[in-house]
Amino acid sequence: MFQLFKSLLDKVNDGLATPAASQNPFGLNDTELSCVALMLMVAHADFANSDAEQALAIAYVKQEFALNDADARAVVALADKQATDAISLHQFTARLKQLSYAERLTLLDNLWQQAYADGVLDPNEEAMLRKIADLLFIRHSDYIQAKLAVCGS
Repeated sequence: MFQLFKSLLDKVNDGLATPAASQNPFGLNDTELSCVALMLMVAHADFANSDAEQALAIAYVKQEFALNDADARAVVALADKQATDAISLHQFTARLKQLSYAERLTLLDNLWQQAYADGVLDPNEEAMLRKIADLLFIRHSDYIQAKLAVCGS
């Protein structure tokens, strides 16, 4: 009985531990794709799809990974699928904890810009950013500084 339960858990864990890395033809690793997926999760936290938020995500991918417009849109679509299918933030933040503190702060700055891309900071976006900052072990003072740099309040 316990062996059956253990084998079922192993199958579930294997499915969760290997997100669509093989489906990524653009050379991005799991960490980079996780950053884009988190951006899109923040963008969708207010339950509205803004063209400004989508455009910012595409611009980020084009600049950060030196991709053309079509490839950037495809990466954003792939990351959006992962974000939509996500069960929790942990599957993305677990990969990102390996980044240096400065890299995690840069990511948080990008996430704040994503949340405020439509000119409105929704309470759901702010709450999600707080959770992400906690999961990435970012100090509260740095979280507030990043928010003030983007939102001004």
